[in-house]
Amino acid sequence: MPRLLFILALSVGLAGAAHAEQTRWIQTDRSWDRLPDTATSGPRATLAAAARALGDQPIQLAGIRVDRDLLDGLAATPAEEPLLRAAREAIGRPVDLTDFLYLLDDLAAAGGTGLHGQTVHLPSGRARAAGILLHPDDVFDGEPRRYGGRRLAIYQPRRPAELEPANDGDPLGPRWTARYRNPDDGDEMLEALSAAGGADFARRIRSLLEQFRAQGADAWVFSTVRSRERGYLIYGAFILSRASSEAIVNERIETLERLNREWDLDIPIRWRHPEGWRATVDAADAMANAYNVVYATRSGARYSSHYGASAADFAAMALPRELTLTAPDGSRRTFDLSDPDHPRDLNLSPELIGWVEEHFGMKKLRSDYPHWTDAVGD
Repeated sequence: MPRLLFILALSVGLAGAAHAEQTRWIQTDRSWDRLPDTATSGPRATLAAAARALGDQPIQLAGIRVDRDLLDGLAATPAEEPLLRAAREAIGRPVDLTDFLYLLDDLAAAGGTGLHGQTVHLPSGRARAAGILLHPDDVFDGEPRRYGGRRLAIYQPRRPAELEPANDGDPLGPRWTARYRNPDDGDEMLEALSAAGGADFARRIRSLLEQFRAQGADAWVFSTVRSRERGYLIYGAFILSRASSEAIVNERIETLERLNREWDLDIPIRWRHPEGWRATVDAADAMANAYNVVYATRSGARYSSHYGASAADFAAMALPRELTLTAPDGSRRTFDLSDPDHPRDLNLSPELIGWVEEHFGMKKLRSDYPHWTDAVGD
């Protein structure tokens, strides 16, 4: 029997005179409904079947297009080459291979109910929270995120630069991410950090990321200096997006309204959606996805180091098998990252993090995937 789909029809533009319907969520599980069970057929056979079943339906996974050709290529990985390493190199992201295959099965099963041909969007934060990409909990806490058992958003999130800012009194939703904006690109973010008094920190970040890029890695800055208003809105969107009942929604809205007053923010947002508590959760989810947030705390919203010139969110993925770094203090080291289990991701690599902390004068918050602070002078 086909799995239950959570479908919300909306206009996504006209193709001639025809309106399209877009699937917004799928319900996930850890069973094999359409593809061969990896335990009996092996993961290569599962990948080959996924390529046939998904056909021309592309998946945008953390900025990488996963399509039939990529899946066929992985299915043809020689037996002597570890498939996990091949997958992380082909996709360029720290995929959890088992959970990625369960995702492909869910997408294949959903294809016959309206999903086929639609691009599936899984930004890095969403994919990490769902267990499709490795999460810091997997690496630092020994508590892996397990894919399945909840609905998964697959729509393309709106980004602040694409949106008109919310008006005073508007309910929560993505348009609030366009108020209290951050700069739009990494260079502007580092310039803002420099202007706020963090020029040396910005130079060290730039040096580190440029070395990653020069060796073929993908590296970005996501955020540096942030307003207190933006920090509060990120936190509010995060906690409401994870509410599971009307009582929890009401309790969290009361808390957010109180904090808005106590912290002297006076942000004119309406946290309660006029269509009810479920619409509130969905609007918070869309808002959190526009921020691409996976982790937020009340303490962080109140006292974040982003409010000064001492914090930056950045990442480097698709690291090469051999990586050489030169630090500002003159230290130089070559890292062997060729182990099949290596995530090839700076923020999920304990040995690499430790060396960068020591020689670049930074401190990594392990629980918050992209967050680093300036340790010079601490």
